[in-house]
Amino acid sequence: MKTSKKELMKEISGDLVNYLKLGYLSINPFLNDINLEIEDIEELLKIHFLLLEEVRTYILGLSSLIRRLRVSTEVNEEISYQGIKGHINWQNTIKERLKRNYNDKTLYVQVERSKYYNTKENVVLKTFIEVLYKIITELKMERFLKYEWFKNGKEIIDNVKHIYEQNIYLNRINLKNEKITNRIIEDVSRDRNVLYSEAAKLLKKYNRIVNFDVDKNDIVKFFENTFIEIADENTLFELFWIVRILRSNSRNYRMYLIDGNSSKIACFGDDTKEISIYHNSTGTSEFVFNIKKDEIENLVGKNEYITRLFGISNDFYDIASTIFDNKQIDSTYIWSGRPDILIEIRNKKSGKLEKIIIGEVKYTIDENYMLEGLKQLLEYMYYLKDHNMDYIYRNKNIEIEGILFVDNIKLNYYIFEEKNIRIYNIQNTNIQI
Repeated sequence: MKTSKKELMKEISGDLVNYLKLGYLSINPFLNDINLEIEDIEELLKIHFLLLEEVRTYILGLSSLIRRLRVSTEVNEEISYQGIKGHINWQNTIKERLKRNYNDKTLYVQVERSKYYNTKENVVLKTFIEVLYKIITELKMERFLKYEWFKNGKEIIDNVKHIYEQNIYLNRINLKNEKITNRIIEDVSRDRNVLYSEAAKLLKKYNRIVNFDVDKNDIVKFFENTFIEIADENTLFELFWIVRILRSNSRNYRMYLIDGNSSKIACFGDDTKEISIYHNSTGTSEFVFNIKKDEIENLVGKNEYITRLFGISNDFYDIASTIFDNKQIDSTYIWSGRPDILIEIRNKKSGKLEKIIIGEVKYTIDENYMLEGLKQLLEYMYYLKDHNMDYIYRNKNIEIEGILFVDNIKLNYYIFEEKNIRIYNIQNTNIQI
């Protein structure tokens, strides 16, 4: 039986959170693989916040709660000679006439009442609703309406947009020169009006979540719930194995900080070597995972297999580009690939590449599909070239090893030293580099 997404995430979530909080792991390449146009962990955390039950409950009840919005009344007095307009303060009118000219019957002290919207409660409220509005609009939450995990999505989007864009009282609250401190949020969170107190509590929670300033268990819950709902199961299985690799080797090596701006997702090492891990990537620019047609074009017509291989490639390009006229299909390659996991091991002092480990991940319990993965892994190993277009397997100075990662498949043997191949199933927890 296949290991469930929930079981996979439950095993690795604790370590995953530690690596992310310490900056030892970048999750951005995995987010790219989800194909939801989520660019970084911050965007994912914002989506997670919007999906929280207490946030959804607040939004769904906001149309009723907003009627409890309060304003304060400011009372101002001014001297007027323009006749009686509004309420007159006769006591102060007489005093002013005595001071100035008692016989001047055109002088009045008028009382003007104006509504003041920028109370601290209203500023916190609008700030929170603006946070929700930006999540919905900037992250284009409409594109997730078809997914089950975004339940009540249309109502959530409509409520927030309608209130933020059309509520006349909310629009009179001006946030331009307002600065909200933690003290103000704390004060408002104790307000008896649920409209304000819940907005303050949720705003406080939002600030902590996006800054990873939360209890570890909360982030663990995030990955065990929200992330597994959103993540593609194959991507999650790849992340599972990478966390296992880090866990297996972190005690023997120093972990290095990752900035998240490249396809490198983790890096660690010691005094002699540096180990870099890439996900769904061809690694640094010195590697080439493809074979161009012009490399073997001279064999067309001389070798029947090569001739037919060319025919397959040409027909594939013609048919595919016709079916999908807007799809970028490169016709220059006879073969190309991109490993699920690529590990580079370099000499710490010289920077020279000493070993490459290629990982192929198959989330399967099907033996035939596993064997397809093994064949794919061997292709990567045999076809890998350097930037000079020389096949690396001929280079005795660089060792190439392949690892196939699979789910719950019983293996009689999984280390083939003469072939430089290892195969790990879900029961193998110790993956040494």
